[in-house]
Amino acid sequence: MTAFSSGNVNRIREALQPVPPLVGPEGTRITVNEAVSRFAFLYERIRNAVDYKDEHLIRKSAIMRILKRQLMLENDPEVIADHLIRELIGARYLPNATLPESLVEDVARLVQKFQAVAKVNAGGERHTAWIREIIAVEIERTVVDSTQEKALVTFLYERLADSIRVRGAEMDETERRLQVYVACYRSLVKADNAMLGTLLLRAYLPEWVRSEEWLAEPRPIAERLVAVERRIRSRLKHRLAQKFQRAVKPWAVSIAILRDTLLEKSEDVEMLFEKPESLEIRVARKAEERYARAQARLRRGTVRATLYLFVTKMLLALVLEVPVEWFWYGKVDLFTLGVNLLFPPTLMFFVGLLIRVPGEENTARIVSGVHELLGEDSIAVREVRVPRTRRGFSGFLFTMAYAATFLITFGLIALALAALDFIWISAAIFVFFLCVVSFFGFRLRMAARETVVVEGKQGIISATMDFLSLPILRAGQWLSRSISRINVFLFIFDFLFEAPFKMFLTVLEEWFAFMKEKREELQ
Repeated sequence: MTAFSSGNVNRIREALQPVPPLVGPEGTRITVNEAVSRFAFLYERIRNAVDYKDEHLIRKSAIMRILKRQLMLENDPEVIADHLIRELIGARYLPNATLPESLVEDVARLVQKFQAVAKVNAGGERHTAWIREIIAVEIERTVVDSTQEKALVTFLYERLADSIRVRGAEMDETERRLQVYVACYRSLVKADNAMLGTLLLRAYLPEWVRSEEWLAEPRPIAERLVAVERRIRSRLKHRLAQKFQRAVKPWAVSIAILRDTLLEKSEDVEMLFEKPESLEIRVARKAEERYARAQARLRRGTVRATLYLFVTKMLLALVLEVPVEWFWYGKVDLFTLGVNLLFPPTLMFFVGLLIRVPGEENTARIVSGVHELLGEDSIAVREVRVPRTRRGFSGFLFTMAYAATFLITFGLIALALAALDFIWISAAIFVFFLCVVSFFGFRLRMAARETVVVEGKQGIISATMDFLSLPILRAGQWLSRSISRINVFLFIFDFLFEAPFKMFLTVLEEWFAFMKEKREELQ
């Protein structure tokens, strides 16, 4: 292997410089009682089992949920910020007895910014929800340092910006570079649309971060935000966005594993940069460890998804399936009920069990990517191909063939259920959970394949499975998005249970603080 570029090595070294943890002076740190924290942590674990989300998005989701509730209950930005930070600490999303009290003021300014724009109501409820999500991301970046990930994304982008090209269509150079940048963020830090929207908002509307200049008169900014949101959404929904992400992914995985390798033993960094062979061995070993961690996350995700499906299926059977069968037919078919109860979690379990870790060829490609990123030469051009536009008879033919896959797949399922004497309500519930579980499994498989950079070849069997499973996955995707907006169990947690429970914990925290003051008076 060739020697590394000193410039690239220095940039990686600087990007990985340790960031001092945010610690407040003694006596000014935000502290939550440990007993209260145990209750809050237990609640979050239960709720996260009901509301399945990727692990790296759980904290941001909690911030958004807490912020929404606090905005309904309070008007004072500092009170909202204080309660939000304390809830995050209590739920162990943030460290206890570490963060400075001044952090409350920083978060309060973000809350105040949202309140000012929301009061104008320039774009309706959907627009307001988008702004609230942007504020949640800004709050997370305020309480959790992201300097390292920004530096690594910048390095990755600058190494790849001129190497990812579009073939098959003309593309504006600014748009191409933007899509490469977005793909770097998505691939390296698993950023979702809210995180990316926050980045683009600062680029399209720089005044957004200087809220002190417009808080007194927020209407002009609020009205401009509506157009900016549309622009951001169109950029993030670009038809080639997924192709850019796939093009960037091999180097994103390489730099992520390089980061883990260098941070493992910081005292060996200089030696590794001077001896590429040693770095290659360490990177390969770290890749194997990453595969094992991905497998462990897969098992945890499978357990969470299985628990979620079992609980929701049990409740759905008690609330809908059993009463309808009894009312309609005067009896309950225990066989179909048992199949409907046990099939979803069982399928979820086996989906997780059958996912395999990458092999040696994948590891070799990761090591090669590290050398390409750190080397003197520019990275070889990788093309993003524009999909063919099918019109006329060929377009009609392929559309009909695609529609036929749905008829064939769901027709075969319907015939199988009819042969098993499923009544319509049981069959509908079976198909519903088959689609949702299959999509859950697909998402878990994608998460487990985050380190896969070498795609396997597709044979006849896999092509046939894709033909039959694609309609189920498409239906599952649509159902998952739909039920996420009308999740009855989340409504129960968030409005009928969480609000009074968190108020109880707040009172309990105040009581413990009061008792502590009284004990100190005795000293």
